[in-house]
Amino acid sequence: MRVAILGQNIHPPWNEAVKNMGFELARQLSLIGHEVHLITDGDGGIVSLRHLEVHSIPSQGFGRAAIDKIRQLEAADAIDVVHVQNLLIQRPMALLLRALRKSSKIPIVAYCCQLPSLSLSHWVRVFRKDPKEAFSSKLGMLAPAFATRWIIDNVDVIIASSGFIRDRISSPKQRRNVEVIHPFLRPDILRERLGTPSARSGPPRLLYLGSHKILRGEEDFLELLAILRTRIPDIEGVAITTHPIPKRVHRQVESLGIEKSVKFLSRDIELDVPFLMETSDLYVFTGLPPVGSIDPPLSIIESLILGTPVASYDAGGISEVLDAENLVRYGDRKALSKLAITLLEKKGTTRQRPELLESFSSETAVKRFEEIYHKVS
Repeated sequence: MRVAILGQNIHPPWNEAVKNMGFELARQLSLIGHEVHLITDGDGGIVSLRHLEVHSIPSQGFGRAAIDKIRQLEAADAIDVVHVQNLLIQRPMALLLRALRKSSKIPIVAYCCQLPSLSLSHWVRVFRKDPKEAFSSKLGMLAPAFATRWIIDNVDVIIASSGFIRDRISSPKQRRNVEVIHPFLRPDILRERLGTPSARSGPPRLLYLGSHKILRGEEDFLELLAILRTRIPDIEGVAITTHPIPKRVHRQVESLGIEKSVKFLSRDIELDVPFLMETSDLYVFTGLPPVGSIDPPLSIIESLILGTPVASYDAGGISEVLDAENLVRYGDRKALSKLAITLLEKKGTTRQRPELLESFSSETAVKRFEEIYHKVS
């Protein structure tokens, strides 16, 4: 099988990112002998492997250049199927994909792991807190339902990352034909950590992974930390997020009086995220997937595999990978704090979950992608 994988900003994986899954899918397909063409904007340090060729295209005008590259590969009889990574956030390519589908015999398969836009109510929440962010290219899009349907109709096969995504991007008639493949991770990185968990010591530690988007949950994480601090004075919080830290977050930290209790680590530097998960007593997900994140988040799956308990809002497709007793209603900070205390009191009793590594590994996922490619090619 000869596959062209199309996606912007694809880089080797480190943690919880759609673009990383695009690279990992390409890598796994090449490892089992498929010829893979990875079409992306900038190679990001990616080196071509055996059976994997990277085609680097400038970000400006990416869509048209990427489609031109696909046409070149088709003319050279070099591809059998096109895979579009995270279709619904690449709406500017919809017309180009439609034109390609009309003029080409190459089938198009698309992986969808985010909703294309916010609901109106969530957009209003963003606007009230940060108008600039509300009108950003990512969060400000309020696509009507018919626009989403039209994008989906331009490809041959849709694969969703959760039942939640499937049910919201497809009509009842389409739904039964949409495959669900949950987010997948590179197994060797975590497999090395299993069996030798890091000993947790010192004050209780909470871990958070975000990107300072309003709906990713920074405010809720900091509020939770402040609530827990009244019960556990020496508790610590570690937040992995983008820098610089927004002024609104600094103001919140000061108003809560938790300056000495929280540490912010930048996503923009190399971090040993599995180690941080292992040495934390609780991973907290307070965001609203799939806004600014894949759905369900890989960070939740990774934490469970490494034996770190998870407390999360019940949002998006999280309930598909996390047990009900670890979930509370979205936005219920009081219930989240009670859950966090319960889990922290069980410190040291949580076991690693290697069986989840098999379920969510890219080695497993690639077999299902492979089956789908064969069906349509």
